[in-house]
Amino acid sequence: MVRQSTLRVSLCVLAIFFSGTVRADEHPYARVRVGDYATYTLKMKVAHLTMEGVVTQTVIAKTNQEVTIKTTGKLSYMGSPQVLPPREQKIDLTKPYDPTKFSPQLPQGAEVQVQKLHEGREKIVVGDKSYECTWTEYRIQAKSPGVNLNSHVKVWMCKNVPMEMVKMVLKVSLRDQSMETVMELQESGSSR
Repeated sequence: MVRQSTLRVSLCVLAIFFSGTVRADEHPYARVRVGDYATYTLKMKVAHLTMEGVVTQTVIAKTNQEVTIKTTGKLSYMGSPQVLPPREQKIDLTKPYDPTKFSPQLPQGAEVQVQKLHEGREKIVVGDKSYECTWTEYRIQAKSPGVNLNSHVKVWMCKNVPMEMVKMVLKVSLRDQSMETVMELQESGSSR
């Protein structure tokens, strides 16, 4: 129960975060091509429990108006492997991201507020590669019946990477529990 709830909340906030990292005049999916992918390592901590895994986003279709992304992944929780169900999502390229409409995990009528806190530039090393990144910190608050979610996100983006994200650190507070998720780029490229 905790695992599924934690995973749903983390994926919801990750979707909000992905959508909230884009300036109105740019779209991270505008330059992608069919076959482009980015694979991330994922580590989630809830209290004393840790889940680790890998998540891949792949561009499976693209027109001038939209991109279709397929997300797949695997998690390991207490030694038990779990395959995340594949999910396809259409992203409208004609509109800036709207953090409140990006994720199907958000309940109908949920109130979401995304506040940009700080931004800057930083060279970071992930794995054995160095990336010139822009980073942005956000506070995200989401409310729906029975749920009051507060989170802090810092994300590092690089235009040389498909989907642009290189690293993300997410801290979530939900129902007297705190969670931390770290995603780092493992590999990216094109299967074309």
